[in-house]
Amino acid sequence: MNILIVNDDGIESEGIKILARALTPHGKLYVAAPANEQSGKSQSISLKQTLKIENTDLIPGTMRTIKVYGSPADAVRAGLSLFNVEFDLVVSGINNGANIAKDILYSGTVGSAKEAKIYGINAIAFSADNLDLDYLYDETIKTIDEIIENKLYEFDGILNVNFPRFTFEKPKGVIFTKQGERYYHSEFIKKTSSENEYYLKGSITNFNEDEDTDVWAYNNGYISITPLTLDNTNYKILRKLTNNL
Repeated sequence: MNILIVNDDGIESEGIKILARALTPHGKLYVAAPANEQSGKSQSISLKQTLKIENTDLIPGTMRTIKVYGSPADAVRAGLSLFNVEFDLVVSGINNGANIAKDILYSGTVGSAKEAKIYGINAIAFSADNLDLDYLYDETIKTIDEIIENKLYEFDGILNVNFPRFTFEKPKGVIFTKQGERYYHSEFIKKTSSENEYYLKGSITNFNEDEDTDVWAYNNGYISITPLTLDNTNYKILRKLTNNL
């Protein structure tokens, strides 16, 4: 396979190097990643400004690497366009921090995978509580092997994979999950040194999550694999509205 690796933490992130090592047996690898950290950029793209794109030192095991001075989705578009390769799979991550529940709405890691799917390329997003987990490399290999060998990514959306909290020495297993409910609540706190500047103070708003959610898996020591769709239509409400006309 021809595989494009992307991320939102930037070209220097250890997560992208772990992915490259784990994916080496599965095909020819190419990397397109932002020059700097772009967390929280979701699926934003650059529309009116030019983009600086540079060839950079190869990440071991890859065919070619480019550094994109733009968003994660910009990097995906650049890789699909400039490498002149027909890609079979795009893999995003490994993100330094979980992308579960409402996080996925803001995540550049998930946004990158969705951008690839818009172009018709199967995609997987990987995230971990942090990149220093002792088990991360071995479990990444096992999870990637399972997904690719069974072609679990072949559907009309993307796979969102999250490794559990750092408090677990190793994952207890893998479960397939739905998106949970938790989200980050932010307050705007005015800086005492400036009249017009604020900083954000965030806290997690938790819910009583079902055992088939990504949040429950994350909190209880399991790797979660959540299939996400690009279609935001609420078909239940659509049918109700249609039937009422």
